[in-house]
Amino acid sequence: MAGIPTLTLIAVQDGVEPDDVREFLSPSCGLFLGGSTDWKLKTCNAWGVLARRRNCHFHVGRVNSAKRIKLCSAAGAHSIDGTSATRFSKTLPRLDAALVHADKQDDFFSPQAKPIDETDFDCGWPFK
Repeated sequence: MAGIPTLTLIAVQDGVEPDDVREFLSPSCGLFLGGSTDWKLKTCNAWGVLARRRNCHFHVGRVNSAKRIKLCSAAGAHSIDGTSATRFSKTLPRLDAALVHADKQDDFFSPQAKPIDETDFDCGWPFK
């Protein structure tokens, strides 16, 4: 796909480790965090740290709650997606409010708040 899109994202899911993709990440090739809910929630921050370290885009899929929006924001995600609002319109105000809050409220502990050279190389991996 190199040369076709302006940004390529490598999908990571259960079983993938930072060292499996680290060398491919750059400003033109980022991360798409998928996988099982449990694994995604446990590893989201580590992937955010890796994305910051490699100066690449970080996207998280299947984000359908205010709690997950906050988690993704704290992890330094640049973008998210989810189908909750299109399937259940009553969730839109709550999700929109969470997005507005995440956009306006800086998280000083987010990987994006640190200079790249101060970001941990190991990303806090492995998880136990």
